[in-house]
Amino acid sequence: MQEITGHELSAKKAEYLKYIHMQGGTAKTSEIATHFSVAPSTVTKALTEIAKAGYLEHSPYHGVKLTPRGGDYARFLIRRHRIVALVLSRHGLEPDEACREAKKIEQYFSKDLTDRMCTSLGHPMMSVCGEIEHDHCCCPSSDGRR
Repeated sequence: MQEITGHELSAKKAEYLKYIHMQGGTAKTSEIATHFSVAPSTVTKALTEIAKAGYLEHSPYHGVKLTPRGGDYARFLIRRHRIVALVLSRHGLEPDEACREAKKIEQYFSKDLTDRMCTSLGHPMMSVCGEIEHDHCCCPSSDGRR
């Protein structure tokens, strides 16, 4: 499997992937379009491109399902967002503001930088916007592997 860098998808496509993950790994095109206030045709085009990249299985008129690769990437994207928001909150931003500002800048943070920030924060379990997962990242697992 290809190593995650953190720059595989555009910011909007990354938001779609995170949303699908938060919906249990599946979603209908119309639900995504409604959530993001965009035309279904816009979502369909983006989902087709995300599927071609191997992150989704897309069935026209039925919706999408994350692939294992897509699930891994979505978990990384959510983890990155929460770590960036936590850093911002520790520098004076209110929780809601930290979450909004993180969304604006998170796509510029590589996986390496995200992992380094996580380490410097002591591998936190909670951010201002939710729990931080540490599977397959910079944090050693219980058996000492990363």
